[in-house]
Amino acid sequence: MKSKIIIGCLFALTMTSCVVYHPQTIDIPLINKKKDLRIDAGISFIPSAHTTISYGLTDKISVQTFGSIGPDERYFFQGAVGNFRDLGNQKVMELYTGFGYGYGSAYQSSNGGHLNGNYQIYFAQYNFGKIDCKFANMDYGFGIKTGYLHSNLIDRNFFSIYSENGPFPRFSDNSFLLEPTVFARLGGERLKFSFKLGSCWLYNFTNTNKHMPYSFINLGLGLNYRF
Repeated sequence: MKSKIIIGCLFALTMTSCVVYHPQTIDIPLINKKKDLRIDAGISFIPSAHTTISYGLTDKISVQTFGSIGPDERYFFQGAVGNFRDLGNQKVMELYTGFGYGYGSAYQSSNGGHLNGNYQIYFAQYNFGKIDCKFANMDYGFGIKTGYLHSNLIDRNFFSIYSENGPFPRFSDNSFLLEPTVFARLGGERLKFSFKLGSCWLYNFTNTNKHMPYSFINLGLGLNYRF
């Protein structure tokens, strides 16, 4: 039964790979001191390769950059600056704010329609977790990302049939974004395997009859090194 559930989840992830937006498997670094540098790199089940670099700039301020690329010219980049706090007992809290920019595309198999374009995200993110536990030097925790997503998309017969050669309508969308993530890292003191499970929910303020296709879930696997 468990194997059937796992296979079903992986199949669902594969089926949702043709989307404009999907949950990003960004590292939740849990920076806890100045000059703390963490690099995370890996792949996700919604096909993409990604990397995150996080750094403790001061005793309270951290910075982070992230990038991912996938098929169909899909990509996403973001930068953020945040505040971190060591709460003691190996517990860390972080609060980030930042900006992301990406490009995505989706296909309508029934009529051969195509939807593609770029989007921008203005966000805040809260992270909490525990680092360097006794079992396998494990780090674990969660993050909650909220923000405003603005998209600029070209509808090439995706929502409706317009013509064979265009011109095709362009529409802008404004949405509220909620993106929770849970993670775990296990391994040595510095090099660890990382696992991230993210979800996503969008609420449209505009064009409520035309929902941008996005994935509700994504799983990321990778390696994480702490300098």
